[in-house]
Amino acid sequence: MSNATPKAKRMDLAFAALLSKDDEAILNALIRIEQEGDARAIRPLLTALLNTNDGRIQQRIMALLHDVKAPNAADELFLALEDPAFKSIRSTILGTFWNAGIDVREHLDRFVRVAIEGSAAECFECLTVVENQEIWPEKAARHALNQVRKAVSAEKDAYKASMLNDLEAVLAYRLGNDE
Repeated sequence: MSNATPKAKRMDLAFAALLSKDDEAILNALIRIEQEGDARAIRPLLTALLNTNDGRIQQRIMALLHDVKAPNAADELFLALEDPAFKSIRSTILGTFWNAGIDVREHLDRFVRVAIEGSAAECFECLTVVENQEIWPEKAARHALNQVRKAVSAEKDAYKASMLNDLEAVLAYRLGNDE
């Protein structure tokens, strides 16, 4: 006999429906997830996003992700960010942090690492997260600023270098030395 609660069973059914080829079943599952979902829904939503070409479904998933307020959402998003299966939608995952207003003040290092190592689109999303997070610990901000300064001079892509320059300026401003 299963120990799963009725809500957990409904969520498991909704997650399974996200893998369906039936667009209406997917849309119904998204309604259930919106009503009852928690942070466990993030990875199934991202998987469904990868697997669909239907614009309605993509829009609906993006709306759910951008409104996620579930406890542990940041942890789930960071796990997804590191998952190679989601590499093609890393910008979407990064955008979820700031669209949903998730407090990530203890994770500046992660965003700076992705900004430096990732694509220009990922760098843009990281810049947006850094700009929109109200508080960054000073020590982390100083360390991040030093990393970004080193990366700017080494960046070959002019567009990404421009964004790294912007990231440097945002961090410097936050530290009160916007020279």
